[in-house]
Amino acid sequence: MLVVIVKSLTPLFSPLGMCLLAWVGALILYLRGYHGVARASALFGIGVILLFSNPIVGDALIRSLEEDYEAREPERYPTADAIVVLGGVTKVPVPPRVGIGVAAGFDRLRLGVQLLKARRAPLLILSGGSISALSGSDVPEADRLRSLALEYGVDDRAMLLERSSRNTHENAVLTGQLLSARGIERIILVTSASHMGRAEAAFQQLDVEIVPAPTDFEAVPKPMSVHRLLPGAVALLRSTRASKEYLGLLFYKLVGWA
Repeated sequence: MLVVIVKSLTPLFSPLGMCLLAWVGALILYLRGYHGVARASALFGIGVILLFSNPIVGDALIRSLEEDYEAREPERYPTADAIVVLGGVTKVPVPPRVGIGVAAGFDRLRLGVQLLKARRAPLLILSGGSISALSGSDVPEADRLRSLALEYGVDDRAMLLERSSRNTHENAVLTGQLLSARGIERIILVTSASHMGRAEAAFQQLDVEIVPAPTDFEAVPKPMSVHRLLPGAVALLRSTRASKEYLGLLFYKLVGWA
């Protein structure tokens, strides 16, 4: 229940959530007769959206999470006992979809498969459960990832599924149980570059050596143009992802998960 509550409340701390709270506050203040403060609150909400939907700001926030990690060719990674791929990259197979969809972070599975085929490790561990109240499906993400990995030609015997985790903390704890049962001491951890900081911090609680394998980099060099100064939905999405990671890492540290 705690996981569902936290995931449900997280959007309130995103740029759009802060804007909504500011505007709701402005309405309440206006109805109570505090017109000047209400206008200030409404303008604050507008300012939040304009700031975080700016492409320069969105890229800067994502880059601040990604810059500590370097992308490498699969062959350049050291060998390990297992490759751990974190979920959060597929769309549930519910109508009108006729199959499993993929999200922006699908590079995670692709890199995991590439590492396996490059013989960086003999085992591919796919981690991810399902929160049916939020996704509308009981199919664990690990099973969705397995189906897609099979399409890539991965041998089913080379995969191990962790089907119960609902967040990054549980990714680490439940995957750790699988690692411990098999005496695995070194893993290559695959996730999006912007998510790697929180993921690595969570997995560092385990008694295993971690080799970070970041992918799905979003912040890339771009020439300056007028479009870089105009607000946009993509920039707002990046700002939202970055704020989620920073708040998540802070929360993990406060509760002892990292």
